[in-house]
Amino acid sequence: MSASKYAYSIARVRAKRAFMLKPEDYEALLRAPNIHQALAHLRSISDFGRDIPQTEDVYEIEKHLANRFVEILRPLIESVTEGPARDFLGLVLAKYEYETLKALLKAKFLGIPESEVVLMAPPLGRYSGALYTSLLSAKNVDQAIDLVPEAELRLTLREASREAGTLKSPLPIEATVDRWLYTRLWGLAAKLRGDDKKWAKHLLGIEVDIKNVLVLVRGKFLGLQPSIIEKAWLPLCYKLPLDLKSLASQPISSILQAIATSYYGKAVSPLARDAVEVERALEMLWIKENEDVFLHYPFTLGLVYAYANLKYVELKDVRALLLSKLMNLPPQKALTLITRYRERLSI
Repeated sequence: MSASKYAYSIARVRAKRAFMLKPEDYEALLRAPNIHQALAHLRSISDFGRDIPQTEDVYEIEKHLANRFVEILRPLIESVTEGPARDFLGLVLAKYEYETLKALLKAKFLGIPESEVVLMAPPLGRYSGALYTSLLSAKNVDQAIDLVPEAELRLTLREASREAGTLKSPLPIEATVDRWLYTRLWGLAAKLRGDDKKWAKHLLGIEVDIKNVLVLVRGKFLGLQPSIIEKAWLPLCYKLPLDLKSLASQPISSILQAIATSYYGKAVSPLARDAVEVERALEMLWIKENEDVFLHYPFTLGLVYAYANLKYVELKDVRALLLSKLMNLPPQKALTLITRYRERLSI
């Protein structure tokens, strides 16, 4: 696709990127003494804060953030007129909605209280409004699965729920949502051309590899059988030239050592103490990979994709920070709920 076809999208992305929060903005939100000062500060620095209501009503804040996220991204996607690129970006926008579904189903399986679930799962797109409320109030994971509107996904989730119950782990449920979504995204990325395909496959491939690494690491720390871990992998690979099937039978020390010799070794330490440490390291790598796209040839779909990913991280962080004020959480606790700049903040 010629650069001119992306001119509008790229110009908007670069303009909007200037409004993304900086470390000092995160610190100011963390230190704000109450929700009203946090909202006032957000209104002055972020496009998420534009017209945000000065309220303590969780529903109104949630609705505003979800609507703003869609309002920010949708025009960028709709300005792309070429079919394959627009289809890909459209499913990218839906990807964030399925992250909400996944978090809700995991929480229901684990029996996490609703007050904690709302910190984990922002209402977005089809998984917002009445459906979000119904999923949140479902008595158990099976009742929540019955509310999933996509018939094919709902059917496979029912089977995954039975397996999760046997394993006493939500891993099969999370893996089913990922497999349903990422095989579709991978197929759409394959239809792109040139630099569009290069950057889409790069960012998507990094995401796929990270998910497979986390399935392997979480599975080993949970003591799952290799055959169970293997079933949870995405049937895709990018920069992970490892024999995952063989690794699944190895001790966690050998797995971490193998990962350390791969592309992902620049993030994962072979001395990692638990799955959370590995997950956080890979989250930071994924953020950096998206930030690095802005250093390269600008007129590609990759720039829109990277911005959308980074904006989604920011959405979750802003939401967690605001809800932490409503719940009167101390800054140190709120810091554990955010992703970007977490290691650089001094609270």
